[in-house]
Amino acid sequence: MIEALALPFFQRALAAGLLVGAAASLLGVFVVARRSAFFGDAVAHASLAGVALGVVLGASPLALAAAVAVGIALLLHRLERRGRLPADTILGFVLPFFMAAAILILSLSPGYQPELFSYLFGSILAVGPASLAVTAGIAATVTLALARRGRHLIFATFDPDGARVSGIRVDRLLVLYQVLLALVVVAGIKVVGVVLINALLVIPAAAAKLVARSLRQMFFLTPAIGLASVILGLAASYRLDLPSGPAVAVVAGLFFLGGWAAGAPRRATGGRGAPSR
Repeated sequence: MIEALALPFFQRALAAGLLVGAAASLLGVFVVARRSAFFGDAVAHASLAGVALGVVLGASPLALAAAVAVGIALLLHRLERRGRLPADTILGFVLPFFMAAAILILSLSPGYQPELFSYLFGSILAVGPASLAVTAGIAATVTLALARRGRHLIFATFDPDGARVSGIRVDRLLVLYQVLLALVVVAGIKVVGVVLINALLVIPAAAAKLVARSLRQMFFLTPAIGLASVILGLAASYRLDLPSGPAVAVVAGLFFLGGWAAGAPRRATGGRGAPSR
């Protein structure tokens, strides 16, 4: 790992991974609290259609992915509020339809299989200076937005009616949340890919929730787990010659299993601490 840190491409990969890991983990606290993991997954798969259009048209895949992801996020928010179908049914349509459309579009490009694989499972070692700059911009935007509006979003998450009475524009706040979620998904495409982005959005926050005794603790533990997953996953990828994205996801999963085991005594006693002997 020390040898790898001297390599410019590995430095960019590590920086991109840490930026996405931090931003996705912080937003992941809200994803877990709002039970919207499936929403993030659907937006991630829909963004693949934008990637496919970019590849076939010779445009920027990530720019088109961002446009599609934000558009789908806003559309889903509107359909959820005014549509006749429940949210899970709508998401169940979005996920397979847009992913299948993306694969069909990519099939128009010769030799599309390697391109498809890299976007599905990430190609963090191929992150260039331009992609790193975009990732840094998205991470900064998400972090600043959560720093400014995070308290209101927490209020709206746990007591939406009370938030409205307090003068908080809950609908606008939820639109902001969904746009941030779409941007994090796009930033994570290069790091862990479309299929595995939920590993950084959901697993660190879920692992932290298993052991945290308060929301404040959860906000500290979640990014720590996300960043550790990226560092250890990249280290394992380098040492064992493994795919980077899946390695990061598996490490995050191991943290979750560790959190589940650590929280077992508290669950057995109804959250009152270790079982009495």
